Amino acid sequence: MDIKLIALDLDNTLLNADSLLSIRNRETLKKLHQRGLKVVLTTGRPIKGILPFIDQLNLKEVEDYSINFNGGVIQNNLSKKIISSKFLTKDMMKPINNLANQMRFPLDGITIDRAYSVIDVKKSGYQSFIGKLMAFTDVEFADLPDDQHYFKFVSQTEPAQVAEIQAETKNLPNFTIVKSRPNLLEFLPRGVNKSFGLSKLLAHFGWSFDNVMAFGDEENDLPMIKSAGIGVAMGNASAEVKAVSNAVTKRNTEDGVAVYLEKYFDL
Repeated sequence: MDIKLIALDLDNTLLNADSLLSIRNRETLKKLHQRGLKVVLTTGRPIKGILPFIDQLNLKEVEDYSINFNGGVIQNNLSKKIISSKFLTKDMMKPINNLANQMRFPLDGITIDRAYSVIDVKKSGYQSFIGKLMAFTDVEFADLPDDQHYFKFVSQTEPAQVAEIQAETKNLPNFTIVKSRPNLLEFLPRGVNKSFGLSKLLAHFGWSFDNVMAFGDEENDLPMIKSAGIGVAMGNASAEVKAVSNAVTKRNTEDGVAVYLEKYFDL
């Protein structure tokens, strides 16, 4: 199989337990990138939330891209030009906000360069997770800007409540609702997922999914693992991800990405 693009989830896949990029993973991916393979960070985070990893991997050539917001945005790492995007509006989010008030769960809305913590119920821990890479503004939903493009809303809460929210929202129109970590539920525009984002980037390059190797661990990685020519589940991946993958590598804490790539590409 002619693999031209390596698509990589970040949290609990490429990154270790401290959300850091290990030396082994970094050096292995840099070697492959230098050989001409596209290394594409494929994540729920906005590009501002992954700039340190783009720098560490030196993914800053003219045709280097990232897939952000779980497929909602494809953005050039160097120029920051967006070649594909799909977004939510405040008006579309009203049913979710009503449910958040009823079930008492927090929300954060993320634009291309800013995050809004909706504090009607309570402020979530999402800002602490993202760190200082994005500016956050605390705001009540009524005061959320009407003219912004929101590429996703998230609810960071207890895993048991995440499951309850998923059960209550599974039939809502206009959304793709997916878990990216046990304690993080993401509300995306309908039809958006990592496979959707990859399809847009592949069209840009004139390639197909047969040219893709994808690594992931969680529910939001399922579409790209299924679509990829070679889908690789981490050793710590969910049973659902392992069931649809072509291979299972070691855990993220054991440099599972590098382990698989070194063997496959004979590094």
